[in-house]
Amino acid sequence: MHIVTGNIHIHSRHSDGSAAIPEIAAAAAKAGLDYIIVTDHQTLSGLPEEGYHHGVLVLVGMEINRTKNHYLALGIRREIPDNDESPQAVIDAVNEQGGLGFIAHPFEKGSPFVLDGITYPWQDWKVQGFTGIEVWNWCSQWRDGIQKLLKGLFYAYFKPDGPISGPCPQALKLFDKIAQKQKITAIAGSDAHNWHFRYGPFQRCIFPYEYLFRTANNSLLLKEPLSQNVKKAKKQILEALRTGRAYIINHLLGKADGFSFFVANEKGIFNLGDTVTLTANTTLSVRCPFVSARHLSISILRNGTVWQQEENNRCNYQITEKGTYRVEIRHKKKSWIFTNPIYVV
Repeated sequence: MHIVTGNIHIHSRHSDGSAAIPEIAAAAAKAGLDYIIVTDHQTLSGLPEEGYHHGVLVLVGMEINRTKNHYLALGIRREIPDNDESPQAVIDAVNEQGGLGFIAHPFEKGSPFVLDGITYPWQDWKVQGFTGIEVWNWCSQWRDGIQKLLKGLFYAYFKPDGPISGPCPQALKLFDKIAQKQKITAIAGSDAHNWHFRYGPFQRCIFPYEYLFRTANNSLLLKEPLSQNVKKAKKQILEALRTGRAYIINHLLGKADGFSFFVANEKGIFNLGDTVTLTANTTLSVRCPFVSARHLSISILRNGTVWQQEENNRCNYQITEKGTYRVEIRHKKKSWIFTNPIYVV
């Protein structure tokens, strides 16, 4: 497998971001990313700019809906109108175009000091047909953590990652519940705007694009190296997201060189998003060979519950029960890697 890493859920000047797409791509290149996905509000006007900029593959989707039920639509060619009251209609419209989509920042709480406490939660959980859930939205979590003014100013000026703890627990819990019934993909989103925080005389650009591109990113497993042909490369990225061949990595804690999570038996080796038939020789393996074992805690979850836990940089276990298996890794007790599942049936 070939690994590429990128950032999803970005806003440019085509909506309420503060930079043009080539400028955003330049910031992504400085951060060492392979791809980015721009999802401006209510528009696909950036679509003609899709392609390689500064060596970074730029894909363009859109964020649909306004006051609630925000949906990240990727791989579509025509703009889809907002329908806040019927997100199922939005999901269906994305699917009709052969696209894929993710429920965005579903459980954000908001802050009285940022955006006047406004939030954009997901409210309709009867929907079907979505590709996945944004289980970690960096800017939403930061905003949720600003409940006192002095703490907010401290975070804004001195410790921008202060309120950040990891994926949203409610979103992960829901993800695990759904994943036991169907395949689904978890992603992280930066929600990058080059955001300027203002409160009275205080103002601060807390999250420049390049900073956010060094936070929670999405690594994808590709069967072939990322193509330099834009059409083919786009297909590779979207297919990996659609099938769950992805894991979230918090790059503030370091790169994950050599990381792998796979299941193997006499029928072969199976990676993220794959379905495995349980046999007597089915084993699960996790590897972080280039990271000191004393700094790591590996949790393997089965059906959303911790199945095995180990403070090491590699582990192997025999699987004797069917289930949905995924991995969470903490580096120096901080959230670092969260994988999508491997399905054992």
